[in-house]
Amino acid sequence: MFSRALLSVIALAVSVPATAGPREACDYSKRFDGVTCLVMINGTIVHEQYRQTADEAERWRLASGTKSFSGVAAAAAVQDGLLSLDERVSDTLTEWRDDGRRDITVRQLLSLTSGIDTPAPGRGGRSSPDDAVSRRLAHPPGTRFAYGQAPFQIFAALMARKLKTESYEAYLRRRLLDGLGITLEFRPLTPFARDGTDWGGGGAMTARDWARFGEFVRLGGKWNGQQWVDLAALADNFVGSTTHPGYGLTWWLKPPRGAAVPLEGTTENATDFYRGGADTLPVTQVWMAAGAGKQRMIILPERQMVAVRQTRRLLLGERSGFSDIEFLRLLLDRP
Repeated sequence: MFSRALLSVIALAVSVPATAGPREACDYSKRFDGVTCLVMINGTIVHEQYRQTADEAERWRLASGTKSFSGVAAAAAVQDGLLSLDERVSDTLTEWRDDGRRDITVRQLLSLTSGIDTPAPGRGGRSSPDDAVSRRLAHPPGTRFAYGQAPFQIFAALMARKLKTESYEAYLRRRLLDGLGITLEFRPLTPFARDGTDWGGGGAMTARDWARFGEFVRLGGKWNGQQWVDLAALADNFVGSTTHPGYGLTWWLKPPRGAAVPLEGTTENATDFYRGGADTLPVTQVWMAAGAGKQRMIILPERQMVAVRQTRRLLLGERSGFSDIEFLRLLLDRP
């Protein structure tokens, strides 16, 4: 499911000089309601920009940018022997064994091709992990891409059963976040929410912490000389499915040139990335954690670069006017 070339790129770490591109990209972000913008090259911040001083310490909502933590958590769980990406979810969620959900794999769940009934963002479907497990099959597994919250809440329920005495959130903190020195805060969706841990969109983080997490991913899950997550499983995060070549396991990707990417079932939050403009970018790989309002954490392995931009408003669709392609074009520009 992954190539030697991809494994080589994911762990690449060589020095790249800063250019005017990061500054111009952040200026562009600011024009479209951006409150933070940070660019790292080879682990060093080369440009950092905030709307006001207090924004540096603010944990901004990531919206669906939260989803990508699940893909990396899955790679950690593979490393720990808790699961494999191609095992059946029903091996653990035993209530799935007697219907069409029986053969859904962890890989299909995280690539959003499980076939589970998945309301689109903003159209309902927010529920606790236990409630999400009760969702029925809408399409045969592997045949259709459907973007929404439900698969991530189901994965949280799966992890809770695997862990038994430790919560999924505690596991993520222990295995990854605490060691990186970063904080992922979960906020209730409404004041009356009974469960504020929304793995599909409830996280909040500072720009620096999100960029540090991106740098960890860029380095192939290796930190302080140790391989913290299974490298092959992490590399599979960045391999698109046959159903949607522009989406891996919880990450948006630059699709292969000429690949047919279905816009139906793809969140409006990311469709502007798939209208042909991605082919004009001077890199072959783009890995993107994306959230409503154009919250972005972007990894560009060939440039050893991580970029974060955050906004105040969580808008669905393209009402902000911000273009991922234009931001990336400026970011990658060399004088």
